Amino acid sequence: ITPSIGLELPGITYCEPTYARALDWLLCDGLATLARPDGRSLYLRLSTRAIDQEPFDAAATRIGDDALRRDVLAGGYRLREPDRDADVVLATCGAVTPEVLAAAELLDGEGVAATVLDLTSPDRLFEGWRRALRSAAAAARLPPAAHQLDRLVCAGERDRPIVTVHDGASHALAWLGSVYGQRVVPVGVDEFGQSGSVEELYDLFGLLPGQIVNAALVALT
Repeated sequence: ITPSIGLELPGITYCEPTYARALDWLLCDGLATLARPDGRSLYLRLSTRAIDQEPFDAAATRIGDDALRRDVLAGGYRLREPDRDADVVLATCGAVTPEVLAAAELLDGEGVAATVLDLTSPDRLFEGWRRALRSAAAAARLPPAAHQLDRLVCAGERDRPIVTVHDGASHALAWLGSVYGQRVVPVGVDEFGQSGSVEELYDLFGLLPGQIVNAALVALT
């Protein structure tokens, strides 16, 4: 099934980890959740693509294993911190994450600081945001800072544009701009049936690092 369907189906949680330790944590949590009377099934969207694990290890060193595990299970974490206040936020998940990290490095060379968010479960992020809004509507009050996106998008970044990058339908992450009213440039795979190498297909859908840089520059204009 597609990421979009995974988001929409009741009784199932869609997760798309990039790194092996995140997969381990999510799988164990999913099995524990399934065993509860009110448990849900787990949909893991995975890839056989070999991915360097060093960025995750660096994030674990910076954040700490316990805090990182909490963020992974809650739906996402800050994979890359810029050297100064961010100009743009790059939000991604799954197999295309290396291209996003490479794009962030290229943006540095252009004088553009980029935060990279690894969304381990867009489903849990969306559900947490919607739960806060429903609670606020029921009580006729503004929602408190009670969902994971409050942790992922810090106060100083909430007026910065977002580029969402996904090797699924681009609309699956485009909703992130609705949370704080940020401009969004969504990059994704909105057609199907093509065949070719990873590089050829990424080039077709604008998923190569240089193309992601261009999307970020468009977002900043």
